[in-house]
Amino acid sequence: MTLRRTTRPATNPPTQLAGLPVAPDAKPFIGHTWSLLRRPFAFLDALGSLGDIVRMNIGKTSVYMLTRPELVHSILVTEARKVQRGGVFFDRVRNDLVTQKGLGTAEGRFHLQRRRLMQPALHRNNVGVYVDLMRTNTRELSASWADGQVVELDRAVYGVITENTADSMFGIGLSAEMSSTVRWAMPVLTDNFMVRMQTPKALERFPLPASRRFDHALRELGKVTNKVIERRLADLDADGDLLGMLLTTTDPDTGEPLAVEQVYDEIISALFAGIVTTATTLSWVFYELDRWPDVQDRVLEEIRTVLDKDLPLDEAINQLDYTRRAVTEVLRLHPILMFVRRVVEPIELGGVTLPVGTQLGYSPYTLHRDARLYPEPMRLDPDRWLTDGANSATSLPPGAFMPFGQGRHRCIGEFFAWAEILVALVELLPRWKLDLVPDQEVRALNGVLPRPSSLRMTVTAR
Repeated sequence: MTLRRTTRPATNPPTQLAGLPVAPDAKPFIGHTWSLLRRPFAFLDALGSLGDIVRMNIGKTSVYMLTRPELVHSILVTEARKVQRGGVFFDRVRNDLVTQKGLGTAEGRFHLQRRRLMQPALHRNNVGVYVDLMRTNTRELSASWADGQVVELDRAVYGVITENTADSMFGIGLSAEMSSTVRWAMPVLTDNFMVRMQTPKALERFPLPASRRFDHALRELGKVTNKVIERRLADLDADGDLLGMLLTTTDPDTGEPLAVEQVYDEIISALFAGIVTTATTLSWVFYELDRWPDVQDRVLEEIRTVLDKDLPLDEAINQLDYTRRAVTEVLRLHPILMFVRRVVEPIELGGVTLPVGTQLGYSPYTLHRDARLYPEPMRLDPDRWLTDGANSATSLPPGAFMPFGQGRHRCIGEFFAWAEILVALVELLPRWKLDLVPDQEVRALNGVLPRPSSLRMTVTAR
């Protein structure tokens, strides 16, 4: 493959931007947008062979992809003050798609204040109070199955995670209609994110199918969110949940309660972070366990051994060492596709000085599958996470593994998500054997977080 380099003189010679390799197959006007939409995994994976910093073009916008983990760690941790969330994709989410100023899109002092406000509800020391709710919801799902039934497991998982989120974070349950709306809207939004974020603003007024689906799903999700806030406002005596905290706290700058619009933004952010990521990961867990039966057997054996101890559930899931390593492998194989950041102070990466305004991208998806970092990267190998293993992944360079992000924007709900996944496995695997329906093609759909195209499984009582 011949690398194409720009011949245009650098406008800022010290940055050396003109000498960086450029991704192949750019199209007139749209750049590499078509490649990202049609074959994102292969396209992003190929960038690592071109260099440590590779330019791709989204329309007229240049994004410099970082393909070495140490460089990614630099922008997220060691020199994070020089880089902020933003750029060709992120600005669309923040400005006109989902939320104006929620924790998921905030920066600087506002982000720190809001994170400190919300952290107690999701702190690892408090997650234990939620596991009984998670178990109840998972048992209701289990009770709805019949021996030999074929279930759409991805939809079922979305349902139970939606209920967990509503019960634990919002202090209220969702009606069947509201829950159904959320379970429908979330996949529609995530599936169409990549298309919407790469659609020029000028084209949004045209009735493109992806835009129509996205707008409709967002409107319906907004209606549910407003209903949740209205119901919770009517019962502020209950406390301890995230929504209750938001509705009863005061803005540190004004001393006034948070505006309903601010609470709305946080709830939308929490729905995405609390439902989409966990439900997608759990779906992939069941898929990978079906593909690797030896791993599933060891997971099941460990779960049964721990359950025999008759421990409280929150203590039991903390003893699932092998199971946790198996889930860690799934998190490695199925992370977020890519992120984009914007340089706010000049920064040097890999010997290249990048000026203010430069857009930087990185792909956890490709880093997590890099054979230079993970031998046999497509193999589900929980033992690669043993600290004393011959090829232990615990000695990876910084930035090589980030399923929950790194630095100041690390996922606030990480421990909550772990509890949901482990509780689901503890409740379902000992009761049911789940097998993929034969001749079913399961593909990773292009999206911010690639999810399985379908996951029809036969459940057999053990």
